[in-house]
Amino acid sequence: MKIFYRVSDKQSLKDRNNLFKESGMPALEKNGFVFAPFKGSWHGQYYGAIQGYSYDISRIREKGCLEMIYVEIIRGEPWIQIYLNIFELSPKIETLSLLTDGEGLKFGMPEKDSTKMRLRLDDYRGLRLFHCFLPRHKIGRYYTQKGYKREIATLKNLIKSDMENIDDFVKRWHDLHKPYTTDFEGNILNMESFE
Repeated sequence: MKIFYRVSDKQSLKDRNNLFKESGMPALEKNGFVFAPFKGSWHGQYYGAIQGYSYDISRIREKGCLEMIYVEIIRGEPWIQIYLNIFELSPKIETLSLLTDGEGLKFGMPEKDSTKMRLRLDDYRGLRLFHCFLPRHKIGRYYTQKGYKREIATLKNLIKSDMENIDDFVKRWHDLHKPYTTDFEGNILNMESFE
């Protein structure tokens, strides 16, 4: 006899992905974000390598900055992982449509991870000891079906709120990092300033 309610990994993955599609994507679209235009970008498809869903989302801001949001929703864990990274494109562009012929793979390469910020983890200030008490993009503990549904609703509200207020995270990113200057393919042009 089961004492506590447990959701299968498959169901949890489906619920988290649906939650992001229903609340996260519309909020980002209202803020000018669209699916990344690069060839090979992930637009919410199932990605076997991570056993989950992956999203590459972007927008161009003033001063020619390319803001990239990467979302990973992985089977077997309670998280919706949301990362932000910002690049200064050279030459500057006004629209994402100029990037449609590019591969975009180099924007996600490991050498750029030093400026990649995971929302609700890397952006908190203060001692990490207290971060576990702050809101996070994950399904919390539950013991009943009703508790699971409550956790999903809480996560949905947090994702919606954070994506509606994504500019707060962009501002925090700029407090912590300086953008790499790259070409349209993601090749770093100003590496010496980071060494």
